[in-house]
Amino acid sequence: MVALVMGENFTRTLFAKNVRHKAMYGGRGSGKTWSIGSYLVYLANTQRRRIICARQFQNSIRDSSKDLIERRIRDFELDQKFSITDRSITHRKTGSEFLFIGLERNIESIRSLEGADVVWVDEARTISHKSMEILLPTVRAPGSEILWSWNPESPDDPVDRYFRHGKPPPSSVITFVDYEDNPYFKHTTLPHEMEVLKRGNYARYQHVWLGEYDLSYDSKVFSNIRIGRVNVPYEIPPLYGMDFGFGADPSFVVKVYHLEKQKQVFIAAEAQGRVAMDMLPAMLRTVIADDSDLVKADASQPGTIEFLQSRGFNIHAAKKGPGSVKSGINFLQGYEIVIDPNCEAMREEARLYSWMTDKLTGKVLSAPVDAYNHGWDAVRYATESAQVESAMADDDSGGVLTLKIW
Repeated sequence: MVALVMGENFTRTLFAKNVRHKAMYGGRGSGKTWSIGSYLVYLANTQRRRIICARQFQNSIRDSSKDLIERRIRDFELDQKFSITDRSITHRKTGSEFLFIGLERNIESIRSLEGADVVWVDEARTISHKSMEILLPTVRAPGSEILWSWNPESPDDPVDRYFRHGKPPPSSVITFVDYEDNPYFKHTTLPHEMEVLKRGNYARYQHVWLGEYDLSYDSKVFSNIRIGRVNVPYEIPPLYGMDFGFGADPSFVVKVYHLEKQKQVFIAAEAQGRVAMDMLPAMLRTVIADDSDLVKADASQPGTIEFLQSRGFNIHAAKKGPGSVKSGINFLQGYEIVIDPNCEAMREEARLYSWMTDKLTGKVLSAPVDAYNHGWDAVRYATESAQVESAMADDDSGGVLTLKIW
């Protein structure tokens, strides 16, 4: 028997009877995805269910919730009861099936899912009005339910307007959750991360950890962001950057295009995670095209760079020094930054990376909070050569170039 341990708010919401909409919103660290994943595995193990795990953006199975479901299956020691393939998960006895879909590119496929018993819309703050219009009437099997989980960003987001403004839809339970609803929160690295942001930028702390709307735009490091794709001219080569994880921090690899004529920086691909050193080659190869591609990396870990060089990678240390972070930020702020929808972690960092603020006055300071910046560090490393070229083009010192970035 699967034993579930989750906060009271999650238990009350997820196990509510005869409820169509189970909506859970709030701050980081609440355990929303963990609790919902546990609930879905529990359902699949006890009765036949067709379960759809959906996100607005999912071009590959790597972008889905599949890894989370697999981890919850292993945590419950149910490995032998499930058949796991590249794209689906099936319970051998109950016949329950998990499918993973993206709404942005496969919206029409939703029309064929009338038989779904449970649909989980993860990261629901990104769901479009069009996706909701199609999804809501399509999921109509008797007794079917839709789970919604999101960290609020704007009161104008379709999911917030649907559940939190005006009269809520019938047959719905709408629950606010934060880190206090996570019984395992204090056993993770998240409390330290939370305190760093709380000290550095209290308004951002309220948004990230307490689930308030993201209205403090002036303290965002990057406001020049849009989510989308760019038609990159064939003659523009990709640039690669890598930030190494340390302790609880993840390693991060990015593929970037510097489009000077369009005044754009396009973040086209990413890979990130807390992995052992011997797994870094596999992570790199999910982003770079060939081991000979030049990768600029975090200079603070020369041993890791030497390890990757010994494995045949063309990876070299980026130049770092006083002022390099601020100079790199200044460079990127001069462009429109376009983030591919598949780059989930970069989208999240773009939303959360912020300047420090004065505790008493709330005034925005000129130093960024040292959090939610691993991907941005990798982007700075990737664009190092472009930063140098830009500085040389702007130099008016008679040909004698002085750089603050190293």
